[in-house]
Amino acid sequence: MKKSIKNDRTLLLTSILLFFMLAAGIMSGVLGFVSGHEALKGVTQPDIRPNNSKGGSQQNTNTKGLELIQEQEILASAKKQMGIDEPLKDAKQAKDAKKQAAEFEKAVKNDPKTGLPLAKLPIVKQDQGITMTVKSIVPNGNSLRLELTLSNHGSQPVNFGQGTISVTTDRAQNINATTAGLPSNLAANGRDVKVLLNIPKNMLDKVKSVSLQLTDVDKKLQLEAAGIPVGK
Repeated sequence: MKKSIKNDRTLLLTSILLFFMLAAGIMSGVLGFVSGHEALKGVTQPDIRPNNSKGGSQQNTNTKGLELIQEQEILASAKKQMGIDEPLKDAKQAKDAKKQAAEFEKAVKNDPKTGLPLAKLPIVKQDQGITMTVKSIVPNGNSLRLELTLSNHGSQPVNFGQGTISVTTDRAQNINATTAGLPSNLAANGRDVKVLLNIPKNMLDKVKSVSLQLTDVDKKLQLEAAGIPVGK
């Protein structure tokens, strides 16, 4: 009898405990819902529908599309950045360039002070079967361009290596000129090889003529063309 009463009390206490736990869970859930609801008051879903208002239409109207650049403009800009000269645009520019070259050629043929003729072009120099010819001198922007030819009529090729053509003024001053086309080896075939020499004009102040010196790697060849007129 006592054991039965004890079991009934245990069951009652367990039931009461479960009731309070259930009630506490329900109360926590209600309080959480109420708190969350209060916190989300005033929050709405963003409007993602297309804007058909007058203001929106005006904004879309003012939006610029993709602007295409003409190919000619791109090429012109690239050439300008690279320093490539554009061809003469008309016959007048070509005539002016020809006139400038003619005036320069006339000026270099005579000493500006004495009026006596300087060495005339072409200037041909030979040594050991190698021929160096100075064919022309023309203005080229801020420099003078000398066109030369080299030919080997000997029996052996000539090795110039990475050498350059030395330029000396009539005032015994060396000039840093730019050489283009000088071969490292000149074959013994008698063919003319074109070489261009650009001399800065700012190095020719009060200079009447220049001399060119060219030698091979072994210093056996000595080619020198003196008295090349460069004008005023």
